[in-house]
Amino acid sequence: MNENSVNDELNKSKKKFITNIIFGQKLINNLSLDKKKEINMEYFLCHLKNFKKQFEENWSQKINYERYIDLIPQNIEEKLNNKIESLIKNKNYYIEPYCKKPIKILSPLTIFKKNGFHYKLIKLESQYYDLFAFLYMNDLIIGYICCGKKNSSNYKNLYITIFLKYEPKFFDNKNKKLSIINDITEEISFFEKECYQKYIKSFRNIIFSILFDTLSEYKSIKNIVCIGEEEGGNILQLFIIDFLNNKNEINTKIPEKLSLYLFTNNTAMLSTESFYNDLVSYLSNGNNSMITFFTEKNKSFFTWDIDESKKKLYNILCQHP
Repeated sequence: MNENSVNDELNKSKKKFITNIIFGQKLINNLSLDKKKEINMEYFLCHLKNFKKQFEENWSQKINYERYIDLIPQNIEEKLNNKIESLIKNKNYYIEPYCKKPIKILSPLTIFKKNGFHYKLIKLESQYYDLFAFLYMNDLIIGYICCGKKNSSNYKNLYITIFLKYEPKFFDNKNKKLSIINDITEEISFFEKECYQKYIKSFRNIIFSILFDTLSEYKSIKNIVCIGEEEGGNILQLFIIDFLNNKNEINTKIPEKLSLYLFTNNTAMLSTESFYNDLVSYLSNGNNSMITFFTEKNKSFFTWDIDESKKKLYNILCQHP
């Protein structure tokens, strides 16, 4: 990559940086305002509701970037380029036919260039939440990682929220073909390979890199809470399976007792029952849980073509508006 390309990449990241600061600060302020209102499903839904409120605003068209240029720290490259990127290889990486894809732990500078933000450059803080990362797909913010505070110096929950709607014609294809995937676990049968590819391309390395840093630095974190809307829920299902399959490889960097919560809203069933049986099995120990929630009996709900006893096992809940 030549010098001009590097400079263009950094300038694009700096513009994202301003958007992220304004977007993110308002987001966690609103989350903090809603904190005392969280009960039952609202505990999860308030994250989706507040992000949706932000998501619907066309931020890039509203911001006068010149006005905020002083927010950008000087010497970003020097401040962030202090860590060597590394690979985490599953212990079965070399055993055929696994060929599991290693997790790439990105440097802070690489994360900044990709997403225009890194918490070590600036950490956005509110009363109950601090924001650690934005999740982008192409040039669109579709998620974030934040931590909920126990007090001013300790975190208890780490939240990963992804708000990604299905394409308008998503349910039109009635004859979806299964794709066999084996590079994050032994084998997954997935109806939407594109969803898996989005996970690998846009989310996997960023999420694991932020987790690697935050769980190493903040030992008070006890829970990872994953919250996904529609296809965002499928992305997080893949992440949970991936995380649990690689937990032993990163266990020196994470708290010994760490609970996982997976909440999906209006998320279709994109794999065979064996995939969801694995999720339930993995999440059946300790305080882990999986909740699949529907605001109404919609097209996503009817993809869960399983008997009523299994629906209870998978914690499928439906609430009519």
